[in-house]
Amino acid sequence: MSVESGERRLASLLDEVLDHSSDEASLSEVSDHCSEHEQESDTQDIHLEYEESSEWDSDDNIPLLALRTSRRSTVSTHAPHYKSKDGQKWFKQAPRTNVRIRSENILDEHPGAKGIAKDAKTEGECWNIFFTEEMKGIILVHTNEEILRRQLLCKDPSRLYFMKETTSSELDAFIGLLYIAGLIKSSRQSLQDLWRTDGTGVDIFHTTMSLQRFYFLQSCIRFDDKSTREARKALDNMAHIRELFDKFVQRCQEVYVPHEYMTIDEMLLAFRGRCPFRVYIPSKPAKYGIKIQALVDAKSYYVLNLEVYAGRQPVGMYNQSNSAFDVVDRLIQPISKSKRNLTFDNWFTSHELMMHLLKEHRLTSIGTVRKNKRCIPPAFLKTGKQPGSSTFGFQKDITLVSYSPKKNKVVIAMSTLHHDGKIDESTGDKRKPEMITFYNSTKAGVDVVDELSATYDVSRNSKRWPMTIFYGLLNMAGINANIIFQENANKTTKRTEFLRNLGLSLVYTHLQSRGDKKNIPVCIRQKISSQINVPQRPVVQNEPGKYTRCVDCSRNKDRKTKYACTGCGKAICLEHAIFSCKNCADFDQNF
Repeated sequence: MSVESGERRLASLLDEVLDHSSDEASLSEVSDHCSEHEQESDTQDIHLEYEESSEWDSDDNIPLLALRTSRRSTVSTHAPHYKSKDGQKWFKQAPRTNVRIRSENILDEHPGAKGIAKDAKTEGECWNIFFTEEMKGIILVHTNEEILRRQLLCKDPSRLYFMKETTSSELDAFIGLLYIAGLIKSSRQSLQDLWRTDGTGVDIFHTTMSLQRFYFLQSCIRFDDKSTREARKALDNMAHIRELFDKFVQRCQEVYVPHEYMTIDEMLLAFRGRCPFRVYIPSKPAKYGIKIQALVDAKSYYVLNLEVYAGRQPVGMYNQSNSAFDVVDRLIQPISKSKRNLTFDNWFTSHELMMHLLKEHRLTSIGTVRKNKRCIPPAFLKTGKQPGSSTFGFQKDITLVSYSPKKNKVVIAMSTLHHDGKIDESTGDKRKPEMITFYNSTKAGVDVVDELSATYDVSRNSKRWPMTIFYGLLNMAGINANIIFQENANKTTKRTEFLRNLGLSLVYTHLQSRGDKKNIPVCIRQKISSQINVPQRPVVQNEPGKYTRCVDCSRNKDRKTKYACTGCGKAICLEHAIFSCKNCADFDQNF
C-alpha cells in the first residue's frame, strides 16, 4: 500500500473515533448537567496523539497509531509544563474545557431563613431562635444552683436581700443590659459609671436592677452542673460550656440556608486569664485569647459553624486532630456536597485539602498558598518580575497562579473553581488575575463578623473563660438574628436600631414586674412607667395627722412625716418641702 493510501486510511479512522466521542458528549448534555468534576460520570473526552514508532506494519508499511484517552483534559503529558519539588506537573496551557455544562456553585436551595426562622418578625423573636428557652433554662438552673451555694456560705444576713434566686425574666434583662452597654460602646466601662443617678449615667440600667444585683448575677452565671464537672473534664477541656455551645451551633445550622460562597478563618476572643487552651496570636489586636475557627457566609456574614480550639483534648470523643486539613473537614460538614465554594487563607490551603474537598465533598475552593509548599514550582517563587505580571499553571481540576503586585514580591493562589488564566480588566494597570480578585471579594467573611462583634461588643472583663465564650456567642447571636430580621422584614435596618430594640425587648418584662413592687422607690417607678409607656399608679395620699414614710427619702433613713404635698398628696418630709408665704403661693397658683 502507498503512503497516500495509508494517510487516507488514518484520516477515516480518526473521523470514526471523533464522531463517536461527539455523540457521547451530546448525549451527556441532554441527560444531565452535572459538574465536570463528578467522578461517577461515564463520559470521557477522547485525546488523540500521533506517535511515530520504529515499528512498522508488516503488510501496509504504515506507522502504528497510538490512541490515548484521558478525562476532561486534552493537555498532553509532553506539553510545556512546570515541575514542582514533589514531582507534580503544572502545564503552561489551560486544558480545553469540557463540553458539558459546569454546575459549581449552583445551589439546590434558595439562600435565606428556613423553618421556624421564617415566622420570626420582631427583634426578640429572631434572637430567641438562637438562644432558645431550653438553652436559657440550662443557664437558669445552674445559675440558681450557684446562688443557693453562696447563700449557704454567706455569714452576713444583711447581704441576703440581693442574693435571691433569679428568674427567666431577670436573666433576659441581664442579657438585655449587656446588649445596651455594647450599643453605647460601654462594655468595658466601669459599671458604676453606667449606674450613676447624677445625670451622667444611663437610666435604663438602674431602673432595671441595682448595681449590686448586676454584679452578683454576673459572678453567678453558670452553664453546667458543678457536681459532675470533674468527671466531664476528664473527657473534654470545654466541659464548662460544651452543652450550651453545641446547642447554639446546631441552631445556627438549622434555621438558615447560606449563599454559594463561604469563608473559613479564625477569630480570637480576647482573654488574658487562666485557661488551659488560651493562645497567643500576635497578628490579632487582642493577641491573647480563645481561638475559634468559623465557617461564615461570605455574602450575608451569617455564622454557620464554629469550633473552639480546646488544645490537646483527653482521650475520648473530643480527642480530635487540630491540623488544618481535619479542622476544615469538620467545619464543612453542614455544606458537604452542596456545590458551594470555600475561601480560606494560607494556613489552611494545600493541594491535598483542595482535591479532597472537590472529590469527597463536591466543594470548590480557593486560597493563598504559603511559599514553602512543595507543590509550588520554583519558577512561581522567583521575584523581580514585572509588576502586574502573572504566571499560571494548570492541572486537570486545579489552577495555580503567581501574581506580582510589585517588584520583588509575588502572591501565590490556588483554585479548583477557576480553570483559565483570565485577567480582570477592571483592575487597570495592576492586571490582577480573576482568581486574585475573586479571592479578595470572598476572603473577608470571618473578618467582617469579627469587626461587627467588636463594634458593639457585649463582653465585659472577666476572669472566667466560659463567660468570654458566652459573650462571644451573644455577639454572634445578635449578628445572625439581625440577618434573619432583615430578610423577613424585606428591608435594611440599622444595626444600632436592631440592637436597641432587642435590648429593650429583653428588659421589658422584668421592668413591668419591678414597677409593681412597692419596695421600689417612687422615683424609680416613675422612670419605669415612662420607659415602658404604662400609666403610673396614683400615689397614696397621706392621711392628715398620720405619720408615714417620706416618699422622697431613701429607705435607709426610714424617715416618718405627717406632712403631705398640697399638689399630689404624697407624704413628704420638711427636707424635701419648699416653703413659701401665702401670697407667693397664691401668685404661683394664678400664673
